[in-house]
Amino acid sequence: MSTAELRKIYDNERQKRLRPEGMDQYIDFRDPTIGDKLGRDPWVKYDDVLANGTHLKDGSSMKFTIIGAGHAGLLYAVRLIDAGFKAEDIVLVDTAGGFGGTWYWNRYPGLMCDIEGYVYMPLLEETGYMPKNKYSYGAEIRGQCERIASHYQLRGQFCTQVAHQHWDDAKRRWIIKMTQDRGPGNQAVHFQIETQFFVSAASGLNVPHVPKLTGFQELMDTKKVFHSARWDWQYTGGSQAQPDMINLRGKKVGIIGTGATAIQIVPELAKWADHLYVFQRTPSYVGPRNQRQTTPKEWKRVAYKQGWQYERQDNFNHFITNDPVPNNLINDGWTASDSHTVAGFIGSPSKLVTPNTIEEHIDSMYKMDVARGERLRAHIAAVVKDETTAKKLQPWYAGWCKRPAFHDEYLDAFNLPNVTLVDTDGKGVESFTASGVVANGTQYDLDALVLATGFTTVAKTPSPSGQLNAPIIGRNGVASSQKWASPEYGTFYGTCSNGFPNAFFSGASGGGVSYNLTSSFDVAARFVANAIAMAHREAGGASNLLSIEPSKEAEYRYTDEVQKRGLWFTALSTCTPGWFTGEGAGVLRKQTPEEQAARLRQVPWGSGILDFKKMVSEYISKGALEGFEVRT
Repeated sequence: MSTAELRKIYDNERQKRLRPEGMDQYIDFRDPTIGDKLGRDPWVKYDDVLANGTHLKDGSSMKFTIIGAGHAGLLYAVRLIDAGFKAEDIVLVDTAGGFGGTWYWNRYPGLMCDIEGYVYMPLLEETGYMPKNKYSYGAEIRGQCERIASHYQLRGQFCTQVAHQHWDDAKRRWIIKMTQDRGPGNQAVHFQIETQFFVSAASGLNVPHVPKLTGFQELMDTKKVFHSARWDWQYTGGSQAQPDMINLRGKKVGIIGTGATAIQIVPELAKWADHLYVFQRTPSYVGPRNQRQTTPKEWKRVAYKQGWQYERQDNFNHFITNDPVPNNLINDGWTASDSHTVAGFIGSPSKLVTPNTIEEHIDSMYKMDVARGERLRAHIAAVVKDETTAKKLQPWYAGWCKRPAFHDEYLDAFNLPNVTLVDTDGKGVESFTASGVVANGTQYDLDALVLATGFTTVAKTPSPSGQLNAPIIGRNGVASSQKWASPEYGTFYGTCSNGFPNAFFSGASGGGVSYNLTSSFDVAARFVANAIAMAHREAGGASNLLSIEPSKEAEYRYTDEVQKRGLWFTALSTCTPGWFTGEGAGVLRKQTPEEQAARLRQVPWGSGILDFKKMVSEYISKGALEGFEVRT
């Protein structure tokens, strides 16, 4: 098949899935009509939180307040400690009941990371931990987060929602209003603290959402409905450690979604449900995972020298940014020779795309992607025995449009007599009723429905305040949401912005990104910790009123470089809708040249994570605070 023929098929599949509502086709857990029913924390132990997770009170004063206690927050804290600051001067604030971030909330059956655990789990060398398998399971990853917190004596302020943040220029402090949920029978506690430095380390995928369709309230009132990020083990039976879902025997269960999460859940539900209906809008590319245990012999080969994990992370990032090196340390589906087009979503140093070479760039990406697509569609056809079902499970879009998936049991599940694929040919389910789900004009009566429907993403709420769901008000009363939406927008290395002193952000805009987010977080954390430490050295003993922020000139100059590299991401404009593309936002509405230029200033670093890391390392090695304004 020629590239032109393939692109025509891909374009037809994309058109089927474009919806005028864009990202508004979903409703998320911040809406109390569903959040109050589906969003409660199933895992929290309030006695433990009140005993160990309440370090702040009204009037508390902190040196560092980090919002988010997952991988990003932990890495920011550790790099601050490495830079010479004290653990007791740091607190991590999270709505969850413990450390872990997404790995705290997600405890569904089959949960594992699709990236090799040796490169994904943070600080393995520092904590001396050996992952049990090549691809780590969810409980083990959460355990590593808890191990890091214990190792570095980090404190968490849990079950706490940030409500508002504003900069007090006279005090040179951030004033943060918070609310802590203290459990049933206890009144929530509202309080205000001040902190010298504030870091937003909230994930871009932390607020679950569900399709906004008629009948959902009725379904919730009559049937068991839950999101994959709030798994109800009491209903299904079993536990994350022992996922024997005996309560599903005799029940008809539906699951909406066939993305990375559902691919892990479906084989587990299929073992226990009387019948499982899998509702699909868009299939995923699914390759073999080839999971295996970590033996002492294998670990000796992997952890063979000091710095091995960072070398291995870099090796992985070389391949996924289409910048392969001779020695493939990872040797899996991510780093296969025909899989380098995943770089379309994260950037690559391979070329600088200009306005005159956009079509050439997109065409070359498609030519590179042909073999990968054909290989994976053939793999699906070989595993799934029913030809009609196999065809419906075969994706028709480019490799950079959705996160690739790898699993050893998902495709086989569709060979089971109790599993039915309900393919909606791109339309998605139509509605809900008190009895179940309507798709393709047919009602499917269910006992329970699992929503593997994903999360509200940074594409909808790109500013730091959008990610936190709380205003961030900088100098002169300017909100971060205002600046992110204005021509004044700019960041310095994607981590900070003029007008927001002593505030640092963890996000994709202007920063280096990787499918292995742990490595992205760590580069940003090292940059931020170094800048704060250098500012303290410059200030000497006068650090109480110290503030640091990028100059306007520096952030404009840096953001110009982001914009220059932003055309790398134009291949995303050809993609089927999904969270990678903001549900096709760039296709649904014609943008003006000014809007296009503004959008290019907010994309990630287009030359890839390793180019970004090199730039950060060179900046740090200079030992000077170039581009920052320091006040004491």
